[in-house]
Amino acid sequence: MTATDMFVVSEGFVDSTHGSLGCITCHEGENIADKDIAHAGMIKYPSSDLDGICYQCHAGVTETFQYSLHRNLTGMKNGLMAFTNESSLSDSPHHEETFNKNCIDCHASCGDCHVSRPKVYTGGLIDGHNFFGTPPMDQTCYGCHGARNAGEFMGDVGFRGDIHYEAGMTCMDCHDISNFHGTGVEYASMWDKAELPSCLECHEGATPGESDLQVHNIHGDSLSCQVCHAQANNNCFECHVEYNEDETALASSSTVRTMFRIGLNPIQSEERPYEYVTLRHIPTSVNSFEVVGPDMLPNFDEIPNWKYSPTHNIQRVTFQNESCDACHGNEGIFLKEDDLLESDSKANWDLIPDVPQ
Repeated sequence: MTATDMFVVSEGFVDSTHGSLGCITCHEGENIADKDIAHAGMIKYPSSDLDGICYQCHAGVTETFQYSLHRNLTGMKNGLMAFTNESSLSDSPHHEETFNKNCIDCHASCGDCHVSRPKVYTGGLIDGHNFFGTPPMDQTCYGCHGARNAGEFMGDVGFRGDIHYEAGMTCMDCHDISNFHGTGVEYASMWDKAELPSCLECHEGATPGESDLQVHNIHGDSLSCQVCHAQANNNCFECHVEYNEDETALASSSTVRTMFRIGLNPIQSEERPYEYVTLRHIPTSVNSFEVVGPDMLPNFDEIPNWKYSPTHNIQRVTFQNESCDACHGNEGIFLKEDDLLESDSKANWDLIPDVPQ
């Protein structure tokens, strides 16, 4: 991909609805031939201001998007603060610096999905500045979620993609628009979102107690669907962050392993009543942010870093559901003591199950 492909406006854009507005309507600057003068005062990312140009035509969307997890990263903020003894980022300069120089890279504005690729990915225009009502999944969702769910869904991470992707479905076929644009409520995490996908919305025949397949009725709500129908997922370990040369950003690095582990549900609730779920290891270790300050994660051992995973690589037949013994006789697919690293949270011990017989 060349710089021209990424940043030059196509001729077709000029005749589009957004193109008819003219460059300076969104980007400001001066509409004259001299490049330096034309670009003086130009706004590079006009959609960053939710009260700005997007609001003028899309007020209903921007009013809810201001509370969206994609915009505010509230889930990431709360996840970081849970490790601390502080109530907000502003109470801890070290944690605020960590968030602003590392986590904030995943922040999205309207333009990061509808006209350009996420900056944390490659940046640049998707298609000559043409706007997409439904963003192309491989250029947008994949940019931020490619290492895990989107990459697994599309078959770029792990062994095989998701059967729904192979059938031509996209993220938007399962995820309600509110999952992206928000609802006007600021949720504490992604698990609190309204209208999260449920397999049973399309697969009513798999409803425990009402299914023609006894395997669904026997297990009831004791298993999440992924326990039987997901494949190995991407697991990251031993994350550490380091400053760049001018200390304006923090880059992170970790090791990666493709694994499949079943464990006890760390977020059991009415919405997710399952006893057994698929887990994914996240890379946070007690020393992840030591370059920023001392004792950054005092509550590290209270929070497991093996997490509930709605793994997005579903297949009807998997190695663990080929027979009863493929699961019940296979201790290797269950989280066990040997899977825990010395640097892991002690809370992971609570997720080790008694292997079903």
